[in-house]
Amino acid sequence: MRLFLLGATGNTGRRILRFALQRGHEVTAFVRNQNKLMEILGGSLPQDLRLVVGDIENSAVLAAAMAGHDAVINAAGYVTEGDRFTRLVQTVIQQTMNSLGADSRFWQFGGAAVLDIPGTDLKGVDLPLVPKVYEAHRTNLNALTKSALDWSMLCPGPMIDAPNGLPTKGLRVSADHWPVPPPPAVNLLPKAALAFAFKQRVPELTISYEDAADVILNNLDRNGPFSRRRVGVALPAGQRNVKVDVPGR
Repeated sequence: MRLFLLGATGNTGRRILRFALQRGHEVTAFVRNQNKLMEILGGSLPQDLRLVVGDIENSAVLAAAMAGHDAVINAAGYVTEGDRFTRLVQTVIQQTMNSLGADSRFWQFGGAAVLDIPGTDLKGVDLPLVPKVYEAHRTNLNALTKSALDWSMLCPGPMIDAPNGLPTKGLRVSADHWPVPPPPAVNLLPKAALAFAFKQRVPELTISYEDAADVILNNLDRNGPFSRRRVGVALPAGQRNVKVDVPGR
């Protein structure tokens, strides 16, 4: 499959790039800094990797570089950048439709706070104590929903390096809602109690960058089980991770 990857020099993007090439995909990496990516690659360009240097804000260059690909994976930007992040995502969405067609395959990163809480009409971003910076993910979700793209939004909790460089086996993966069981009588709980429950679940939702890359690359086909869905990811039952620097990616 021919993949167009934005954010290939970031923590998640470099894992997506590595695994995609290992699995035999052809990848075009759209980057601002070629030297940074070449340093990550050890100074040599893999056979199935093509580099395009450009700025995402240059819509014409972005659309031209996308032409002919089977799927777009956007790992660029940071939720902490707020409006700049949402503008970037909206540009990528629009240029994907312009270049590849309205129903083209598209992966975007979100966060666990935009997953539905089972048994309620709430998302994590609706709860007190959940940082409002994550509202940017809801803005991006709304933009995807309004588009005709065959999109999926990966919605992990915090992400960390895998100690062995490999994805975790037996991940729990869900569509649109928490990938972990909600607390008992969830529909009767006040928002403050739900916020506490959400916080208690964060270590289960803290996956590795390798896990995120693996889930995306396992679900590249059009009209798959996560077509136009948010994708929640949790560690296998009983496992927990911790990340110190939250929020962000």
